[in-house]
Amino acid sequence: MSVGRTQRRLNAALGVFLLAVAVVVVTLLGDGLLATPVLAGQVLLVALAGGCDLLAAADRPGGWAWYRWSGLGNVLLGLSLPLGVFGTAGGSLYLLLAGVGGLSLALLGVDLLVFAGRYTRGTQLDWRDD
Repeated sequence: MSVGRTQRRLNAALGVFLLAVAVVVVTLLGDGLLATPVLAGQVLLVALAGGCDLLAAADRPGGWAWYRWSGLGNVLLGLSLPLGVFGTAGGSLYLLLAGVGGLSLALLGVDLLVFAGRYTRGTQLDWRDD
């Protein structure tokens, strides 16, 4: 089995998980979700990341290769991480740690999205792209 096929299967599982988390949060909070715009933004970013991961599992959806969709999903998920601790009692230390983690994930996503994994995977994933 190729690395790309295995990675796409992992993207499918991650996409289903992220969308399930978003649905559970929306179901549990209902209208209360709109009362907290930061949480609503985080749930939206998680749902969009899940959708991108599901698209990454498909075979060339929308003309993009799977790794570009996966990269966009990583960027969106990375952007959502700091929102989870924004305004919590932990303060700036937790926000800094979540920001560093989110930035790391987002930069991995940018590498996949823009550079086809050249810097994080050692070889470019688009070597067989049309």
